[in-house]
Amino acid sequence: MNSKTDIALREATTDQIIDRLVLDMLQRFHGGSQTKAMQTRIESAWAKVRGSSFLARAVTPTYLRGFPGQGKTTCYRVAAMHVADLLDLAFVMNPSDAFEPTGRELLFVVQELSGQVSAVDFGGIPNAREFATPDGGQAPFMTKLPNKRLAALRHAGASVLLLDDFSNASPNIQNVALSILTENRFQGLDLGNTLVGATGNLGTGDGTNVSTTSNAIVTRVANFLVVDTLEHWIKRTHLEYPDATGDAGIAGFLRRNPDFFHMPKRTRDGIPYPCPRAWSLFLPKLREILHTYREARTANPATPMPFEELEFEAAGFLGLETANRLASYYLAFMQSSDPLAEALVREGAWSEAGREAFRKEYARGYAATAQQFGYQFMTALADYCAKAFLDDLEARTQWPRISRALAHGLYGERIDQALICYGTHYFALRIVLLADAMGLDATEIGEIDPKGRPQLTEAFLRPLAAAMGQMPIACELMPVDGDGPRPRLLDETFCQVVSNFRGFAV
Repeated sequence: MNSKTDIALREATTDQIIDRLVLDMLQRFHGGSQTKAMQTRIESAWAKVRGSSFLARAVTPTYLRGFPGQGKTTCYRVAAMHVADLLDLAFVMNPSDAFEPTGRELLFVVQELSGQVSAVDFGGIPNAREFATPDGGQAPFMTKLPNKRLAALRHAGASVLLLDDFSNASPNIQNVALSILTENRFQGLDLGNTLVGATGNLGTGDGTNVSTTSNAIVTRVANFLVVDTLEHWIKRTHLEYPDATGDAGIAGFLRRNPDFFHMPKRTRDGIPYPCPRAWSLFLPKLREILHTYREARTANPATPMPFEELEFEAAGFLGLETANRLASYYLAFMQSSDPLAEALVREGAWSEAGREAFRKEYARGYAATAQQFGYQFMTALADYCAKAFLDDLEARTQWPRISRALAHGLYGERIDQALICYGTHYFALRIVLLADAMGLDATEIGEIDPKGRPQLTEAFLRPLAAAMGQMPIACELMPVDGDGPRPRLLDETFCQVVSNFRGFAV
């Protein structure tokens, strides 16, 4: 379903926004109240991310708009975490009342404005004070005591204040918040070098109840429409769950059913629907269900797939339509592709029964159901192979068997080349992330590059390529334009996908 709106705002992916916010934060934090040592550290970080020497500029607040659950708040949080890492500061988000700033942290405070109507609630408790007059007297005046999180902002090493759900606040609260955005002051409190930003929903565009956003606001900020992409969500999810269960195969489902990634409400309010946030909230429950089922199946192969539990839980997060499709997908996944991949890795090669079962399900990949099976199988194959390699990392006596299993899974049958590329990339990603999650020193296996892509080492790839070279399909030559050398299938769909090497001898 199309999630676009007719609102005249520049669309930006979460990746684009995060990169932009990192630069704005470095600019803001470089201000005059910083120590010379911190300014030097910021300038070094700037050179690293921007590729140029530091040039100071004014920072205009950024107002992120978009559908609920598209990652607007996440953009600010991820950018702040990245900057904290660059500046070697502890990342502290929404601290408790016991928190005391030390100057060695990046403090990230989210001020919820949704439903705020009272300036007292937002601005703090009125407080009577006095100041000295020229004639030696005292003149009374009123101020407000801000909450501790806001008061701590200027005393942290660096700080970010996010005015969340700006558009859901009443007009008088928006006016108060506007002065914070543009002046970096809150009542009588100077926020120092704090970067202040805002997020807001679209109102009629996404079915939310919002107040009118005035021209006084939109003309004082940089306005962007945030759109989270499926690929970026998948990348974040892989990094968040690097353990043996991983993303529970959800990437395969969403790649096969991209329309289910975001299906915004068009009619009735209050009904759950799939969006990036909903998928992120549901995934921990999906991981639990899958983990429990796999352990039960190990003890008793006849254990039935918990179809009803999965559908029940998915409906509560994603709505009925998505829940039914998802449960049906996982029923097929756990009853066919997953046990086939598990048996292949255990045996190291196709059994006759396993090969026939694969051929029956995949059926040359012509039908949509066959392609779905292919994605399910490649996901399971990558997971089981990555875990098996790492379980035998010290002895390595089983590595030849596991390498043969991976070769048979990728090139034992004539599989769509795009599907092979998906399987190889997913395998490389899973083995590097899983090694880190298991606390293993696997530097000889590979790493994740700064753009989140897996890079396997030549030493690890050579025996894998040798095993694949025993498969006739893997050695087939690819067509090329012109008279250049013709690479083998395994070079194009494996070696080049997971490394910078090609042309391995077989």
